[in-house]
Amino acid sequence: MNESARKYNFDHVLLYLHNQMKLLPNLESKYIGLTMPFPPQAALRNRMIESIETLIAHDEDVCIAVHFNQSDAGAIEYENIIFLGTDYLHLKRIADFMKRQDINLNIKDTCILYRECTADLNINLKGNHSRITSLNDLFAGVEIHIDRLEAGMGYRYENTQVNEDIIHYCCHKDDEEGKELGYQLFVKSLDYFSKKLLAEGFLLGYPAVDSKIKIMRASCSMCFYRDYYYTSGAHISLKTAMQQADWQICEPLMQVHMTCNKLYFEGNSFFRGVENLCILKDEDDYKLSFKSRLSTIIDILEEMYNHKKDISNFHIELDSYVPVEGVTQLKEKFKVIYNIAKWKDELEEQEMNSAIPPV
Repeated sequence: MNESARKYNFDHVLLYLHNQMKLLPNLESKYIGLTMPFPPQAALRNRMIESIETLIAHDEDVCIAVHFNQSDAGAIEYENIIFLGTDYLHLKRIADFMKRQDINLNIKDTCILYRECTADLNINLKGNHSRITSLNDLFAGVEIHIDRLEAGMGYRYENTQVNEDIIHYCCHKDDEEGKELGYQLFVKSLDYFSKKLLAEGFLLGYPAVDSKIKIMRASCSMCFYRDYYYTSGAHISLKTAMQQADWQICEPLMQVHMTCNKLYFEGNSFFRGVENLCILKDEDDYKLSFKSRLSTIIDILEEMYNHKKDISNFHIELDSYVPVEGVTQLKEKFKVIYNIAKWKDELEEQEMNSAIPPV
């Protein structure tokens, strides 16, 4: 490959990674969503997707996800569409907007955005990938450390490596331009695929939000420059490393502050089950502060928001994450749809394949 063709391929792949990076979902502070059944009819499904595209253009904070089943053969059957928001009031705004699109979302049909985290974050995870062909040999590897971020921060990436530590050639060792191009492409691939893997999740597909991948060591060795080897080497090495982690599912722990009158407090059985309730009495009003798993409080959120005469200054925010209790059964698969156009093409292809009669 001559130098101009190599540079062209390098720029083309780098631009592709840059554009894909912009499509990754913004999951900062997302912890709750509205659900609706997936439309089985093609016409209704297409109208739904058009409404979703209009919603996303109107509200950049909304994020779309799905629950689905997957057969042993890999066929996907979608169960629910999920409209993820930043808080309960945001969900109300989403429901109001979709109602104007003739799509009814019930505010009571809410779900929790769980997250995946490793049980032991004090270990380094290693992954390797090799590919041997008649033209080239590829050996790529990474060593990563996964850190927790403050709740609501999304996901991050950090690389502690320097240029000369990463790219090695078995042949053409004096190819400095190729080594520089390879370094930039490999690092960009590590950046993109780190965030992509955190966004896609591992155990049930729930995102590993509020996490950071830190590249401790990385290397990529090959005989000749091949731009697509750098991207595949980064992707598969990272995925192999993260699969070694001891993943667990966690749910949001919410911090609640509210003021309510005495009669409402004494007549609400929910408060009798709150363990860490702090009460400040002020004449006929009680100022309450407590923490609660989102799964515990989610069923009474609508009631609290609607009791305007009994409750004032109601504020709820994401505090941290706690492991899901053993009695909770999370069997459905989950994924974030961060490329609506690609998802539309996938659904249309499924529709065509299902219409073809078996031979």
